[in-house]
Amino acid sequence: MDILDKPSYLRAFDDFLYKPTYLLLCWALTVFANVFGAELFTYTCFVLIVLYLCLCGRDLLPIMPLAICSYIAPSRNSNPGLSNDSLFAFSNGGLYIIILAVVLIAALVYRLIRDPELGRSAFWKCKRTLLPGMLALAAGYLLSGLGSDQLTAIGPKNLLFSSIQAVSVILFYFILTGCVKWEKAPAGYLAWTGMCVGYVLLAELLFIYFRYGVIQNGAIERTLIYSGWGHYNNIGALLAMMIPFPFFLTGKGKHSGLFYISGLLFLAGVLFTCSRASMLCGVLAYLASYTISLLHSRRARANFAIHIFTALVILVVFILYHDDLLRLFRDLIGHGFKPGERFEGYAAGWEQFLNDPIFGATFYPVDESIYSWSTSAEFVAFFPPRWHNTFLQMLASCGVVGFAAYIFHRVQTFQLFLRNFSGKKMFVFVSMLTMLVTSMVDCHFFNLGPVLFYSATLAFTECRLNK
Repeated sequence: MDILDKPSYLRAFDDFLYKPTYLLLCWALTVFANVFGAELFTYTCFVLIVLYLCLCGRDLLPIMPLAICSYIAPSRNSNPGLSNDSLFAFSNGGLYIIILAVVLIAALVYRLIRDPELGRSAFWKCKRTLLPGMLALAAGYLLSGLGSDQLTAIGPKNLLFSSIQAVSVILFYFILTGCVKWEKAPAGYLAWTGMCVGYVLLAELLFIYFRYGVIQNGAIERTLIYSGWGHYNNIGALLAMMIPFPFFLTGKGKHSGLFYISGLLFLAGVLFTCSRASMLCGVLAYLASYTISLLHSRRARANFAIHIFTALVILVVFILYHDDLLRLFRDLIGHGFKPGERFEGYAAGWEQFLNDPIFGATFYPVDESIYSWSTSAEFVAFFPPRWHNTFLQMLASCGVVGFAAYIFHRVQTFQLFLRNFSGKKMFVFVSMLTMLVTSMVDCHFFNLGPVLFYSATLAFTECRLNK
């Protein structure tokens, strides 16, 4: 439907989908699902929005916040890693979710067939600079375990899991690069999406703290920090990835102070997840983003009041609540940043690589004793425990072939950010680095949510911020 043929209320809705108020709606629907267990309602609303976009929307840019919000929407009782009877079980809401997925695929195919500007041959001929590296990485995933005894035992299962990993890297990059009118895309849309996700995570974290009594005997019991989609490490890392995006917006409008406060709130949220790697990387991301904002924007540099306010807030909180904060974090401080059981896992992963060095021994550890947070046997049977280090994961699972493919992909992504250098790209670069560094002691690069967001950010950076 041509925009001139649309009634006024549909034109107004089109405009709404590209404004921050739309992200506020995404925030509300996601928090509602997570707090009240209303995932099916929220997913239905999201699908209706995508249907509109596919049938008569300008382009598919507004699906970007829906993708990551869908991942972080599940409520605590729906966590499939802790219960075989979660919402995602086929007999509960699983069938309905499959139906929604089929509807989405059909709508996307319709848009690609119908739209001569974004679909048909134009979609497939669209320039995608990062695609060679992504395809190489996908091939490395799919070849994992080739020739190993482990592949003989669990071949179909490993093929399905590695396919999901490959799709998570490529999917949104491939769709968004071809199905968005980038010349009309707001430059701040990715940053507003990051703000939306960050505030969703803050709301979920606050709910967990108050609803489930995380503070016990004056200390934080971090094992109680989990939701329907992940625990404290997952929440902390994803929230740390969102820290740069408020700073991206500090050069916009007259209210840059709100964005500095948002960045400070995101950092506080990361600290209260008690995820050690996320805390360290979150602090570094905050300092880097703050510095880039001062260098990038004269408006930000001129806002002396907010800089003084930020420093005073940090100082006052530390002075007034020094003892209370130490008490809250005492177990974490006592344990320090020691890797715990990870060294044993690293040794097992290295041994697995040495036994099958060319293509690895699949994503499923040969040594079944590796730690897994999940208590659901069915969940672990499909989502294997991982090695908590990206390099070791690639070597143990995909061998030198997969590792070389990962390095190729990584070189391409670094070239994207460092060529045609700009301050705007640097905020996204800090977000990506946050995920990559936390993944050196965890497995976030092999978790679907962070990688779906990562895939979308690469598309946005290449097609909108690289101009």
